[in-house]
Amino acid sequence: MSPQLSLYADPQAEAAGAVAAVAASLPLSFAPAPAQGPAKDGSPDVIAVAGHAGWTQRAAEAIRGGAKGVVVSSPVPEDVDLLAEAAAESGSAVVLDQRWAGNAAIAGSNGKVDTVIGGALANAALLDSVAVAPPGTEPLQLLTEQLSVIVQCGIELRNPRMIQRSPNGYTVAATLPNGAPAALQGIMSSALPATATVSVLTSNGSADVVLPDPAAAWPAEVRAVTAAGATTLPTLYESAHRTSWARAHSHVTSGNPAGDLAQFTAVMALLSQLTG
Repeated sequence: MSPQLSLYADPQAEAAGAVAAVAASLPLSFAPAPAQGPAKDGSPDVIAVAGHAGWTQRAAEAIRGGAKGVVVSSPVPEDVDLLAEAAAESGSAVVLDQRWAGNAAIAGSNGKVDTVIGGALANAALLDSVAVAPPGTEPLQLLTEQLSVIVQCGIELRNPRMIQRSPNGYTVAATLPNGAPAALQGIMSSALPATATVSVLTSNGSADVVLPDPAAAWPAEVRAVTAAGATTLPTLYESAHRTSWARAHSHVTSGNPAGDLAQFTAVMALLSQLTG
């Protein structure tokens, strides 16, 4: 049986990542640390960090304090180089609990989504992605979450450029490695549920990924259409929050490094090209 790890979340981290609910749903994996906080009897095994400004510093401090793992909820754009160095030096795992990129359909795909998307990318004619979030969402944060999905799906964007940006959304254009056009749209609206979609169209088919809001275990949909017919990957009723914490437990107990910060670095490189 895998060991039970202790975890601690301050109120901001709890609000950002529903940590108490996750811990209660994974009782054999995690046990809450004492309410006094992380300093009583040494650091808890895993510490939750809210992803608002300064999260990389807070995560690095948790690692220097002895945490074996850190889970960051909804991280905003920040340079992660120093955090990555701290994690590598200590052997700690840093897992990013993101709205859509943390969904089990792509975060725990074991190559299945990569196969579906990769097969379509070889003959892609167009990539189209739409991310919908509630009004008031910061456009740059939504774009970060959308690009995280693109990177998680193994899609390379070249020459990204911002076509339009406003408080209500944005439009980004780019190209795929084969020269096919790519279009990303972000929309702030209460008329639609918070959802991210990725569609790769070919001359005779498509690959489609639909990712729901992580508030509940609503299933994602991954579907491939080829000349041979349509295939839908098995439905996974799992929330992104639980998936992220399950991954954190696996990385801490196995010692296998997490690739989250490397992927976030790729996202930051794209953002840098878009925002100058």
